[in-house]
Parts: sequence; C-alpha cells; structure tokens
Amino acid sequence: MEKPEQDLTELSLFPLNMVLFPGAPLPLHIFEERYKAMIGACLENNEPFGVVLIKDGLEVGAPAEPFPTGTTARVLRSELLDEGRMNIMTKGERRFVIAEITQRAPYLVALVHFLDEPVGDGVEELMRQLDEEYRALVQGLTALAGGYASQVEMPEDPVELSYAIAASLNLQALVRQSLLEAPTAADRLAHLVPLLKRGNAELRAEVVKRNPYQGPRLN
Repeated sequence: MEKPEQDLTELSLFPLNMVLFPGAPLPLHIFEERYKAMIGACLENNEPFGVVLIKDGLEVGAPAEPFPTGTTARVLRSELLDEGRMNIMTKGERRFVIAEITQRAPYLVALVHFLDEPVGDGVEELMRQLDEEYRALVQGLTALAGGYASQVEMPEDPVELSYAIAASLNLQALVRQSLLEAPTAADRLAHLVPLLKRGNAELRAEVVKRNPYQGPRLN
C-alpha cells in the first residue's frame, strides 16, 4: 500500500559501501565537493541525511544507485579542515524507504517515508535466548579493546537490542542490509541468533590469539 504524498519527506542521500543501523555511531571524512555542500546544508539547517548501501556504482564519482532502505544520520560533531574538508561524527536515527529519487546531481535527493518499528511476536523467548550471548558479545568486544566488563546490562527494548547486536557484529554488507530491512524486531532477532553465536566464537578466538595467556585477574 502506497504512502500518501503528505507522509513523504525530502532527504539528501549519502550512498556508502556500508549499512548504518539506528543508534549506531558513524564517523565520516568529507572531501568531495558535492558532499561538502550537502553536509554544510545539513549543519546549517540542523537536518539529517540518509545513509544508503550502494547497489551499483562507487562511493566516489558519479552518483551511485542505492538500495531503497536506509537510515537517517544526524551530525553530532563536526571539525572543519583545510580546503573545506570535514571530519564529522554522526549517529543513526530512523529507517526509511525511498519513494522517489528527485535529484541525482550534484548529489542524490529523494522523497522518503519513514518506517515504523514494530516489535513482532515471540520477542520474549528470543531475548531469553540472546541474553547470555549478548553479554558475551559485549565482554568480548571490551576485551579486544583492552578493557574488562564484569557486568553487562542488556537493553530491555527489543528494537534497541536488535540494532545494537546487528551493529556490533562483523557481517557482510548484504547481510546487514537484510537485517535493516527486517519488518519487525522479532524477525531481526531471530536472524541474529545464529549470527551472534558465530560472532562470539570468532571473538573468543581473536581474544585468545591476541592474549594467549588468560591467567587469573588480580582486580
């Protein structure tokens, strides 16, 4: 069922070879003239832009063809460099689907509609299944960063949990895109159960590889 025209929002698009999830951080270095202008306008108007996975084309050069589902990114911090280049820190906010691309040069602009975040059925059981694995994920990532997490709080919101896990795992872009497109948090969590178990096994192997001596902790 098509969304009525009044539900559409105009959004500048940034096609990348990666998938952004709601709530996830995304640092970017802006150096192309078209994206200097785009990000400058977003900063001036306090507006987000849309991050979309490239379906066909390249990040640099002619406008790429994106997958229709993406995530808005809000600029949290910006640093102006020489020749108008910028370093920016952004954060994913809301999922959207492209209804119509209205501009291709100098950068993509589209009419989009935002997606709801339904929870779906069976999330209680899925969250029970994921509880121990999620804690192991956070502890493993902390260990790789040289830290130690004795206690880990799992998000109570299944939507937030699904995106937190998806953003933390080392997955191929097309797998991440399929997770972004999942209609409900329950669907996303169900897909994540085996992916999280595999990711934790890889994390444990990497932790041991970097620190083969796992002696007793003194603190």
